[in-house]
Amino acid sequence: MVNKNKFKNELTTLKIELERLKKKEGEINTLLTEKVLSEKMSSNLLSLFKVMMDENKATRQLIQQTYEKITQIGDNFAVPEEQGEPIKEKLEIIKTVPISDLDKKILQYIQIVGMASAADIQKVMNYKGKNAATARLTKLYKQGLLDRYQLGHKVFYKFDAGKATTNSLIISPP
Repeated sequence: MVNKNKFKNELTTLKIELERLKKKEGEINTLLTEKVLSEKMSSNLLSLFKVMMDENKATRQLIQQTYEKITQIGDNFAVPEEQGEPIKEKLEIIKTVPISDLDKKILQYIQIVGMASAADIQKVMNYKGKNAATARLTKLYKQGLLDRYQLGHKVFYKFDAGKATTNSLIISPP
């Protein structure tokens, strides 16, 4: 559950920092306009001071934009206290994994036999070499659809239906 007090404290801290930066910018502007300061400083130092002031202004604007966006997000998630409905803390994200017909065929084969190596996939898919089979299996592994096991010098791949479909939506093109 999102802690409203913690959220409000963070917003207050951002607002205070924003006001402090505005005040500092005003002080710097005052110092720059004074003739005494400009006579004592060299032109290089003034140039550096101006660059620093511009960076300060850019930072202040960025903090202002961040503050506004956070406030806007907070307003969207605000729940009236009389309702007492908790905000869902963890939203489940579903990852869409598009696969080709060849990848679909490889996954079906591995489901049937249990485990397969690149050599097995090479034979099933009629590839000339193991590189294409290895590349496809590695891609499916990186997408989270296969588990990888190394037994000696051979690498085997296994399909784990529970792991692959927990936060994944597998889409095969029509």
